[in-house]
Amino acid sequence: MRFCFRRLQLWSVLAGVLSLAAAPAYAQLFHRERCAPPPEFCPPAPTAESPAPPGTPSTPGAPPSAASPSVDLSGVAPEGSLALGTSTVAADSAVGYIDSAIPRTLFRIRADSAFDDTRPDRAEFFYAKCGCFRNPNAGPLFDPKAAGPGNAPEFRVDFVEVTSYLEVAWNNRISGFIEVPIRSIELNDNHQDFGGLGDINAGFKAALIADPCSYLTFQFRVFTPTGDAGRGLGTDHVSLEPALLAYQKLTDRLRVEAELRDWIPIGGSDFAGNVLRYGIGASYDVYRTQCVRIAPVVELVGWTVLGGKELAPQGVIDASGDTIVNAKLGVRTDLGQHNDLYVGYGRALTSDVWYKEVFRLEYRLKF
Repeated sequence: MRFCFRRLQLWSVLAGVLSLAAAPAYAQLFHRERCAPPPEFCPPAPTAESPAPPGTPSTPGAPPSAASPSVDLSGVAPEGSLALGTSTVAADSAVGYIDSAIPRTLFRIRADSAFDDTRPDRAEFFYAKCGCFRNPNAGPLFDPKAAGPGNAPEFRVDFVEVTSYLEVAWNNRISGFIEVPIRSIELNDNHQDFGGLGDINAGFKAALIADPCSYLTFQFRVFTPTGDAGRGLGTDHVSLEPALLAYQKLTDRLRVEAELRDWIPIGGSDFAGNVLRYGIGASYDVYRTQCVRIAPVVELVGWTVLGGKELAPQGVIDASGDTIVNAKLGVRTDLGQHNDLYVGYGRALTSDVWYKEVFRLEYRLKF
């Protein structure tokens, strides 16, 4: 019954996200004159050898050449300008779980619902060391500084998390972002429910390679302990996450994206440890018009714990080497030039899990 209630909560959240998306998306969809044709596949960047636009003398003092072909730069934001209102790239990320390598200005709201987290305090990645260790009856394992929730061991956690994300790009290489999560969590073994602000994170992207077909980007995030760890809403410590993100457009419809991230806890308890995250995904435009794009997305995402501990039914064990792999399936739909929706489902492929299954819906407003 509690499981069904959580699913009902999820669809209530998703309905709210859809209502936020509906007005601007349909406005774009039904005003076709505002929809640009699909971009040329990997258009060449202007070079010094490119012919000059009309009105530009070929040599000092020479009259304008009427035969010079035009070069349309109307869709290119000048270097160093704030990329608001005009996209600076022809590339467009379609993945739902892997971080995008493309710096751009956008607002995103995302709703997740996940079930059966069996090791919620593993490496203090999801939340802090189980509060059951604050109980003096824990004997030699007694830890008055254990910041996590629960009066007893917890091995069945469900949660719903809604995150708001804002990214602002200065050009097609540099952007900064902030993400604010709101979490609702259910501790099934302890029969407790909590909700509230989670751990806010912020960071930047810097593209090392940036062209319409390829991006290779360094990303850096800082997670701050704004969530109440005693209620399962945060980790009770700062974490740093450097990452490499990649995007490659293989054809005018097929894209491949990948990530490699290292989550590094700063401080925390003896449970805290590094977590390596990696993933690869592909998307393909099966349907595309000037106003609508539908792209199925397939992703594989993995995590390997490099250190720390976790509470298991047999007691406290070393979490090092735990490897979790998830398959993610979804569809991204563009409605006009500035709005898109993603609907996806993920399931664990390994016996170790963060959650056994997850549902995701997100809306993006792109500038």
